[in-house]
Amino acid sequence: MDIFKYVDEVVDYYETIQYKYKNIAHDLKHMMEDVVCKNSEYTLNVSYRVKEPESVREKLIRNSYYRLHTTKEEIVANIQDIIGLRIECKFNDDEAYVYSLMLKLFNKTDDQIFYYNEKFPKMRFKLNEKQPAKQKNGFDIYKVDARYEDHKGEEDEVRVNFEVQIKSMVNMFWGDIEHKIIYKNPSYFMVEQQVIENMVSIKENLNLVDHQLHVLYKRYKRDNSSKLHYRKENIQNIISKLIHDTIARKMKNDLGFVVQFKDSCDSIVDYIFIVNNAAQMEDYGRVMTEMFYITGTMTGEEINFRESLQLEHEFDTGDPFIDTVGTTIQKLMNVDFNWHLYCMILFELERGSKIDALETFIRYYKGRLTANSGLHRLEEVFPAETAKKIKADLLSEMGYVFRRHADITLLHEDGIVEMTRALKKTVANIIKDNPDWNKEKSIYFLYLNNSVNLETRN
Repeated sequence: MDIFKYVDEVVDYYETIQYKYKNIAHDLKHMMEDVVCKNSEYTLNVSYRVKEPESVREKLIRNSYYRLHTTKEEIVANIQDIIGLRIECKFNDDEAYVYSLMLKLFNKTDDQIFYYNEKFPKMRFKLNEKQPAKQKNGFDIYKVDARYEDHKGEEDEVRVNFEVQIKSMVNMFWGDIEHKIIYKNPSYFMVEQQVIENMVSIKENLNLVDHQLHVLYKRYKRDNSSKLHYRKENIQNIISKLIHDTIARKMKNDLGFVVQFKDSCDSIVDYIFIVNNAAQMEDYGRVMTEMFYITGTMTGEEINFRESLQLEHEFDTGDPFIDTVGTTIQKLMNVDFNWHLYCMILFELERGSKIDALETFIRYYKGRLTANSGLHRLEEVFPAETAKKIKADLLSEMGYVFRRHADITLLHEDGIVEMTRALKKTVANIIKDNPDWNKEKSIYFLYLNNSVNLETRN
């Protein structure tokens, strides 16, 4: 068809000038940061995207731009969201605050249509339209049409349309998944009504989560720092219970019974918060929202507890501790249900490569075992090379201790404390005895093994 030939020509033209839009988008981001972010009482972030050629092609056909404009230059120039900026805030209520801030900051106009800030006249926004706007799905969104103008001279005048969205963390999560499942679904009209209803239910739950998070955030922000550890612990308990209850319902439906796995949930949640660098309450809110999002999507998915778990390849990192522990878990996860359940939950929360998720977890686990073990004290007694050798040998032996016990409690808090205690005692004895390491290390390996005393909780 001639339509597709013409669309191809427009897309080819766009590819030759896309870099200009990327440069403009980069400038817009920095200008928005200078105007909006610096004047906000809340922490904001600005991100941007420039439409890819294939996305432009789809939009041209979907919206019949070729019928509205005569030249390829006009067509590209009139795509409103060819550049998209997103002002990212924490909570849904913050979206209204950001928009009101824009009304305050962009208060100059030449035509009563586009408004600008006198320090940055290149950015002009349509701020006289009703906000938030109503989307086709029935939900609200703060979406502002805008224009970039650079008056270098009449012949060199640059005008580029762009779009600004204001989104909270929850609405960013929701928008991404809805875009993939509904908007970008080639079988849109075949999507079951139940799926759409589930999506609406998830959105409503996310809004509830946002409200609860905002209440918690404002409450914790008022509290003094002496209560911070207690508050963080409460948040982790909430997340652990949410994951536990979600998995427990799935297990009951699939297997007809539920095993005790609270300690495993607590262990994984500890890991999730640490590996995501959650140090301040703001970070805890971010990770908490992500966990609510993931468990929300799990609610609408089927989980087969009988299905074997497969890693993409064997462990071969070159680190004896990681390879021994990784290989041990890889063997246990399909022969012991407690190990199977632990890994299944980990993989559900850390979606992507299973081998990468497990390796990252084991590196975290290794760090937990060694953090308070006193290994650094070896350098005070032994030459540097000898101390390094003793550390490496002890960590390698710790991997074998893990393999010999092969109990799920090794990954729980009590198990980590017990393993660390045994390692710390062994290090203390080595420092006290000052042995000839190469000749006598087997004695200390035996002591390390005998020092670990795990009590399995049923």
